[in-house]
Amino acid sequence: MDIEEIYIFLIEESGVRKSQLSPEVDLRYDLGIEADDFADLIDSFSEKYCVNMEVYLWYFHHGEEGWNLGALFFKPPYEQVITIKVTPQMLLESALLKKWPINYPEHHLTKGRPDITFNQVFLLGIVMAGGLIWLW
Repeated sequence: MDIEEIYIFLIEESGVRKSQLSPEVDLRYDLGIEADDFADLIDSFSEKYCVNMEVYLWYFHHGEEGWNLGALFFKPPYEQVITIKVTPQMLLESALLKKWPINYPEHHLTKGRPDITFNQVFLLGIVMAGGLIWLW
């Protein structure tokens, strides 16, 4: 296995062009692979190359899909850590090792997801207000 095989995988899975690829290109910031697309790519990668992803922590590598109103008030997990880029070279290394090669730094996340809870409460408030207006 070599880096060219990883390039072919990335081209097929994410639609990037060969000219965009190099061993150290950042999948998120240089290629624009983000959120659910990043998660799907990593899932496909681990399945295709039989890579043990037990230690993989998504929030170090990409954000989430969509707009998050609660993130204006409470930091989501990916904003509580320093981003670690994922490169084709890292994918090659993990495919050869059959495990995710990153030792994550010590970190502490906010307990639970207050940003998501805020979104749910806000949406519920809108629905209830709409119902009261409709009933009135």
